[in-house]
Amino acid sequence: MAKPNLLIVGAAKSGTTSLHNYLNHHDDVFMCNPKEPHFLINNEIGIDRIPIGVTKQEEYENLFLEGSELKYRGESSVMYLMYPEIVTKNIKKYLGEDTKIIIMLRNPVERAYSGYQHVKRYNMKEDFTDFKTAWEVSEERYFINKSMTPASRYKELGLYYKQVKYFMEEFRNLHIIIYEDYKSDLQSEINKVFDFLGIVRIDINPEEKHMVGGWQWENDSIKKLMIQKNPIKSLFKFLLPFESLRKNIRKNIQKRNTIVVPSISDEDEQMLKQFYYEDVRKLSNLLGRDLNHWTK
Repeated sequence: MAKPNLLIVGAAKSGTTSLHNYLNHHDDVFMCNPKEPHFLINNEIGIDRIPIGVTKQEEYENLFLEGSELKYRGESSVMYLMYPEIVTKNIKKYLGEDTKIIIMLRNPVERAYSGYQHVKRYNMKEDFTDFKTAWEVSEERYFINKSMTPASRYKELGLYYKQVKYFMEEFRNLHIIIYEDYKSDLQSEINKVFDFLGIVRIDINPEEKHMVGGWQWENDSIKKLMIQKNPIKSLFKFLLPFESLRKNIRKNIQKRNTIVVPSISDEDEQMLKQFYYEDVRKLSNLLGRDLNHWTK
């Protein structure tokens, strides 16, 4: 069977891309490409919300054929955490209750601002240039616009308590990583994941970077050219069939046409801390770990 038996379910902007790639280096693990098929929610939330999402079971299972002989086949759809009722039901329906689940949690204040910058960087539908406005309309806009990405739900994505609690109540094979631990002692946290999976520990390369943020496109014209499908990109791909060469050219264009993202304003930071204060308190009690410094 080529079904996945390992899921990294979120949260978005919490190190999931790097963990996905580190696990893929292990001889006992196959992590699919694309990283985030989102099969377990696509049909329920709307098939136009995640453009590269997979909606058919056969197509989903085909993503894991290459790893059919390995102990683990995994994927990392980071929007799963925000829809626990849908996802836990579909895990049981399609994958089975023995599926291993990993949750990564980042300070929700940092996550919200980073998430906004990520959507703004890669999605033309994020047309608000200031964070506070995007934050205030995020939920209403999502439910009005049926093609809006769930990654734009900046408030809801960081309300971890109910999300994590739901997964904890439904599954026993669950491992939780706190992003600041992962960032400060990467090998130790990776070793805990290997132990959770019951596979041999291997050394990973901490210099290997994935999904590096902290930048924005300098103007919308370049952004549109680089992230939307267009005839120029199609011609470019035809003339330069070597993917590695295209990636290098893209990196050079990006380097020349981007700016550094400013730090979150003190006002916005305090707004987020107040919003998440009670949820973080409840999460701390749930996990038996004091995370209240996130909102102090």
